[in-house]
Amino acid sequence: MSAGFTPSAVTSSVQTSEVSICNKALRYLGAPEIVALDQPSREADLCSRYYAEARDELLEHHHWNFATRYTSLAPLAAVPPFGFACAYRLPGDCLRVRRLRGEPPFEVVEARTLYTDAAPAEAVLTVRVTDPARFPALFVEALARRLAAALAVPLMNSSRTEQAMLQRFGDALEAARVADAAEGASDPVEINPWLMAR
Repeated sequence: MSAGFTPSAVTSSVQTSEVSICNKALRYLGAPEIVALDQPSREADLCSRYYAEARDELLEHHHWNFATRYTSLAPLAAVPPFGFACAYRLPGDCLRVRRLRGEPPFEVVEARTLYTDAAPAEAVLTVRVTDPARFPALFVEALARRLAAALAVPLMNSSRTEQAMLQRFGDALEAARVADAAEGASDPVEINPWLMAR
């Protein structure tokens, strides 16, 4: 449980779980907490429905350092449409292609496939991170706020509460983005992590 968790904690790896994040959101709404996502309660049912959606939405919202992957995409044999030279398969956990290394060529993503003229395609991706122990504390706070906003209407039947939660989510998101940017990750165009990893 995360009763002692605060956003200012240095690390969230010991206490943070899907249930603890859901309980944080439920506390913001004044709703009963849960012990498991599969328990027979309205709160648990709604949390299990909305948690992953809120998490992925937040991951896509910003180029988070902890959710960044540098990778060479696997080429596909099929002739690409739209006049592009190459087609590449995106990894299953890819949420967004942030850029390709080098001069950014024009590209299109469709049905989990990236079309581009770049060869090879060395990509900077935002990937789905499902382990809450990897979430920075301020990301946890923003996620709990976003989840609270998503739960406000179905759980509390209150659009007014939803608007208040969205406002607080906006503040929490900005704080998390500023903290993430302060980690000082280099611009992926300026480094070659593919070579450094070899």
